[in-house]
Amino acid sequence: MGKPSSRSAVFLDRVYIEQKIAELRTDILMALDAKTKELKTRDDKIISLLGGIQPRESKPEKRSVQPVQECPSVPDEINWKMEMRRRVDKMVKEYPELYADFNTVLRRVYVKMRDVYGFVSDQAIKEYRYAHPNIEKATVLDAVSDSPQWRSIFDPVLSNLEEDSHKEMERRRMAAEAEMGKTRQEIIQPLIEARGDKSNYGCATYTLVKGRLKKKGILYTNYEEGYRRDTGIKRHISNGELIENIPALKREFAKAVGELLAEQKVVKHDGD
Repeated sequence: MGKPSSRSAVFLDRVYIEQKIAELRTDILMALDAKTKELKTRDDKIISLLGGIQPRESKPEKRSVQPVQECPSVPDEINWKMEMRRRVDKMVKEYPELYADFNTVLRRVYVKMRDVYGFVSDQAIKEYRYAHPNIEKATVLDAVSDSPQWRSIFDPVLSNLEEDSHKEMERRRMAAEAEMGKTRQEIIQPLIEARGDKSNYGCATYTLVKGRLKKKGILYTNYEEGYRRDTGIKRHISNGELIENIPALKREFAKAVGELLAEQKVVKHDGD
């Protein structure tokens, strides 16, 4: 073969440079991604780099002014993934009764994405590996963060899960209080106050709870038949009497109150 011309040499140099730039970019992304999997102290340093934590201002010193070096920009997908990890970690910490670990939350999100939006985790990882052939290990969250489409779906699904988790814990709290012997009035009073209900004895709120129970297929009349059979009572029986004397109904009543109270707090918070 003859010696390469100067023109072909320039072409080869350009190809080589572009290849090295691509490899360097991949290395940078992998290094940044690894940061998200280190200890919290490492994460804090990255967050502070992004402006999440402002460093303390030091007293000015008399010295020559040096040019300010700009912090390297971090890709959107890395920023997004760090924020999602922060939110998931917070859920695991706040709701240990619901989520054993980080992956438990993610599995719930992925199942919802699959059932509603047709998300297939294996396919997403396959496409991610194809787009990043130098990546040795990839997670589903890596694949989702790399796709604007899946990111736009993951975020609201996680938000809904956060809200549902809050409601569930509120229901459980109220049900536990019912087990501790609180009266129905004591159970419902926080909801009456939260709604600003001025009706007699909170009748409007009682009606609201009754409607929520009916929506769940829980009817007072179903419990009344068994209560009459067990007690032999022939007279009129109020809903309040049923709630006070049937533990199972009282628990369902408390759960409905807790659910409505959680929703009321969310609405009030959004209004503020």
